[in-house]
Amino acid sequence: MRKFICGLFLVLCACSFRSPDPTFYMMNSNGLSAVSERKINVAVARVKVPDLLDRAQMVAYEKDSDEVQIQEFNRWGESFPDMMQATITNDLMAYLQNAFIKRTYFDSGNMSYSVNVEINNLKAYKGDKVILSAWWNISNSGGRVLKREQVSYEVPVQGNNIQDVVNAQSEAVHKMSRDIAEALVKL
Repeated sequence: MRKFICGLFLVLCACSFRSPDPTFYMMNSNGLSAVSERKINVAVARVKVPDLLDRAQMVAYEKDSDEVQIQEFNRWGESFPDMMQATITNDLMAYLQNAFIKRTYFDSGNMSYSVNVEINNLKAYKGDKVILSAWWNISNSGGRVLKREQVSYEVPVQGNNIQDVVNAQSEAVHKMSRDIAEALVKL
């Protein structure tokens, strides 16, 4: 009987334990200013990301270390590659307000230009900085690469919580998108 009561107590305790609900985050494109009034058609392809980042959970690093922390309860609101594609698309729509910008998944169709991005790394150090390193290129409708860049951006994190990290990550992506927009208007 004593074992039964102890077992029942343990079961009740286990049932009362509830893990916290996850918090979901998205990058945003608010407050960006146009860099050109040029009317062009641009397709933004799905962004390639490393396997470490291709997950629902956010990834952070310990300051002054390469220890990786998978943030089980801090998650992206959609798949990381899709969110990056959406953010770059929205950024380009803000920077090139008269342009027609759309996300594509397989074929850029009859768009004048196609933007392809491959993220090498997006290191987020809580309370310190975010480092984005990537390759991007712009191709014409025939698939010929017109411009290719390897880039790296470092943005300070203004606080110690995850929202501050997301804001810094958004800022790094905005910087890259601005460089892409400026390259597009020069073609």
